[in-house]
Amino acid sequence: MCGIAGFSYLRPKNKQSNKFFQIEKFISHRGPENTGRYGNAYLNLLHTRLSIVDLKGGNQPIENNRYVLIVNGEIYNDLEIRKKNKSYKYSTNSDSESILALYHKGGIDALKNLRGMYAFVIYDKNLDEVIIGRDEFGIKPLYFSLLKDGIMFCSEIRPIKSFGKSNCSINIFKFFEYMQLQYSTGTGTIYNGINRVAPGQILVIKRGKIIRSISNSFKTKSKQNINQTEKFIDNSLRESIESHLRSDVPYCLFFSGGIDSMLLLHYLYQLKKKNIVAFSIFFDEYSKEDLKKITDKYNIDLVYEKFSERDFWEWIFFAAEKIDEPVADYAILPTFKLASLASKNFKVALTGEGGDELFGGYGRYKKSQRSIFKNTDYIPRGAFKKIFKNKKFSNWEYELKNLNSFTLRNEFSILQRFQIFDYYNWLPNNLLVKLDRCLMAFGMEGRTPFIDKELFNKLFYIDDDRKINKGFGKFYIRDFLNSRIPEYNFFKKKKGFSVPIYDWIPSKVDYLEELLLKQEFLGEYFSKDELRHICKATKYNKKFSKPLWHIIFFTSWYLVNILGLNKKGNFFDVLSDR
Repeated sequence: MCGIAGFSYLRPKNKQSNKFFQIEKFISHRGPENTGRYGNAYLNLLHTRLSIVDLKGGNQPIENNRYVLIVNGEIYNDLEIRKKNKSYKYSTNSDSESILALYHKGGIDALKNLRGMYAFVIYDKNLDEVIIGRDEFGIKPLYFSLLKDGIMFCSEIRPIKSFGKSNCSINIFKFFEYMQLQYSTGTGTIYNGINRVAPGQILVIKRGKIIRSISNSFKTKSKQNINQTEKFIDNSLRESIESHLRSDVPYCLFFSGGIDSMLLLHYLYQLKKKNIVAFSIFFDEYSKEDLKKITDKYNIDLVYEKFSERDFWEWIFFAAEKIDEPVADYAILPTFKLASLASKNFKVALTGEGGDELFGGYGRYKKSQRSIFKNTDYIPRGAFKKIFKNKKFSNWEYELKNLNSFTLRNEFSILQRFQIFDYYNWLPNNLLVKLDRCLMAFGMEGRTPFIDKELFNKLFYIDDDRKINKGFGKFYIRDFLNSRIPEYNFFKKKKGFSVPIYDWIPSKVDYLEELLLKQEFLGEYFSKDELRHICKATKYNKKFSKPLWHIIFFTSWYLVNILGLNKKGNFFDVLSDR
């Protein structure tokens, strides 16, 4: 995995070009092993590399007589592309170069044949055009901003923010979304003037101006007849996982003991992979012993680490620094700790992200299939719903409904609408931001075999009653694993990354109230009475821990990213010292 950045200028030899390469310090953690640069009168490109494939020959930019390429990601069908495009003259064994082979033969339209996780920049010298794009699911991040001197694009927000400080005010509508959902949706970020390249989007830039936008987002069909036999499911899962294992360095497994990580463990064993190490976070001794029984049976080394209440408060400010757009997913904190542990010996981790979306695992999905008290609203209930009498954050979902209404057509089943909503919103803007920042902070790459367009086309259209059945989500996957791993009951509740915030936050609510009331900037978003109300509500009803957590994380994020606070350590100690 890597860091990429570029600036396309409106005018030649702009004074900003001298400043541009200074942003390396902001993305060096993404690629600590090599730095590559390219520049001409109208363009600067920067690449920081984490070497995974073609360790000696894969440094970037990759340049030939016509093209310059920088990429953050992995192309899983590289070998197949090379076999079909032998007329292109390759200069490396890097999987990234297959992007150029496709573009050279078929132009932008051919890039839809890529299979992988990626954000790329192609400079076509003959056309004097810059083409930037992102994979269909948004696994790898890419941001851009229209600045007075041209267009800047980057893997993370912080380098862009360093150039366009005047454009970096808080977008209040995205703030509302964050408070309700724990993340913001669409192409707009929490900063006015900084945007996401949408999943599957390709932008064509010429001398500081966007001249074209193309969408290669993953295709959904309302109805599709597919093979639903156990053999087909087995072969589909095996092929996707095997394709995600191409690497010239060792990889490990992030193992929660849940269904998705058990599925990964099963296929690693079936594929006869040796010397696998699994890393796990546990919150109590019982869950640790449960995990160890399974890994011992499969001869997989298990490295486990406890995540305590003290850890929870200690990691918040570190997370606020690394998560440059606020995502209040509390699983971020143990994931950071897990990555810090695994990165000592590994550069690549297999993870189970995307399994809930593909197989039908969320509680919201189960509620959509009830015969009574059915929930058919695919937009999640906001965390602050009915908390404040003044209807604070009302109409927060207006833009979200408009953006998704066309995609989520009536010909899709109710369950499919829930799933597609999450593919377009929750997955790229919450889960994958979490995975990218948590692992990249420690120079690691996360691979997600369940987020794959070939696998999506095969398994998304499995019948709804096979996904949700007898009160269980992921029913057909549970059933599939139960017949293969009899020692483990796949119809029991998962003990994964369930951070016990509903115990840890209420126990500190009085101190939290005292410290939050002292943060003057929060007055722009909440009155003191509102802060008192949410803290008091949490004291007497643990369910309000969730919205309070959104405020806690936003407070930390704002102090670090807006006010420039440069302190680490316990949340309470840092706030007490202000």
